Amino acid sequence: MVKKDNYLFFLNNINGFGPKTICNLLNKVEKVSDLWQMDSNELKNIGLDKKRLNKFLKLKHKIKNFDILNELQKKDINYLTIMDQNYPIKLKNIYDPPPVIYYKGELNFTLPAVAVIGSRNSTVYGRKIAFKTASSLAAKGINVISGLAKGIDSTAHKGALNVNAGITTAVLGNGFDYIYPSQNRYLYKKIEQSGLLITEFNPDRAPKAANFPRRNRIISALADLILVVEAGKKSGTMITVDYALEHGKDVMAVPANIDRPTSIGSNKLIKKGAAIFTSVQDILDYLKQYLRTEKEENEFQFSQSQAEKIFPSLNKDEKMLLKLFQHEIELYYSELLKLSNLDTDKIDKILVKFELMNLIIRLKGKKYRFKGLQNLLKPI
Repeated sequence: MVKKDNYLFFLNNINGFGPKTICNLLNKVEKVSDLWQMDSNELKNIGLDKKRLNKFLKLKHKIKNFDILNELQKKDINYLTIMDQNYPIKLKNIYDPPPVIYYKGELNFTLPAVAVIGSRNSTVYGRKIAFKTASSLAAKGINVISGLAKGIDSTAHKGALNVNAGITTAVLGNGFDYIYPSQNRYLYKKIEQSGLLITEFNPDRAPKAANFPRRNRIISALADLILVVEAGKKSGTMITVDYALEHGKDVMAVPANIDRPTSIGSNKLIKKGAAIFTSVQDILDYLKQYLRTEKEENEFQFSQSQAEKIFPSLNKDEKMLLKLFQHEIELYYSELLKLSNLDTDKIDKILVKFELMNLIIRLKGKKYRFKGLQNLLKPI
């Protein structure tokens, strides 16, 4: 008996069946396995052209011997399909979402995220900005996304991991059988332990030039904001920016020395209207807008009238979580889920808001410590 997910993996493994083709097919059938019950005319009617139709009919019987799920289990590779509940909404909403994503580490898709990207041939100045910015964002509980390339990308990942319990996501342009570039092996292992590695490519897919634009669209899709630290005139960074504009994402760029080749792209972005990055506060101000929620009508009532006066702007869920912190001082994420009865998306956004307000600090092991109410007197 063929496992249900194997059908999608098999389809995803056929050369010529890319994300757009597969997603179009998924929209026209109830189950992926339905494709195996269709004749050539039915397959043609749901959108398969002659070339793909012939390839599918030739290969479909091999599904009986196809078992990628056992291979993934042996290699400790996790996966999500586009039908899974945990598949990231931000990725699902793009024009060509990957039908399958493979991952190692801990899922973090509900957290606010900033892509910190730039040139492989980076300058000392660029790496300094990337490291410092990524560290500051990670300290606030913000997911730092990049592509694990040498230069700005790897520096951003290192900056995020430099912070106690900092979160970072590396999007790969190859399968998990390869570590690319090889000099980032230690960083790769560290992200696997403390962050998230993801790829849309099957484990045996080697790193090839054609893979990286596809990787870049995922970086753009998962991020709420794109920060370009350095970029040449024509580069992978600028491809990511093109995707960001297509996805409706805001772009910030670091102004740089006009005499350097790695400054041409970033300075050109500013000239064309990208926001100028002057400090981490520029990003935090943007994310505060992202996190701001409307006040809910029936607010949670505290018995302490003084506390009610101090934080009238928080909604009922935020007040409930804050009261838990006031009572316990330190709480694990699992305890917050259990005690609050809120879903992970709401809790993640509230926790990041509290970190931005300097009310709590995130510790190792998904534990949070209450710092006090004094910062509630300052408007967020």
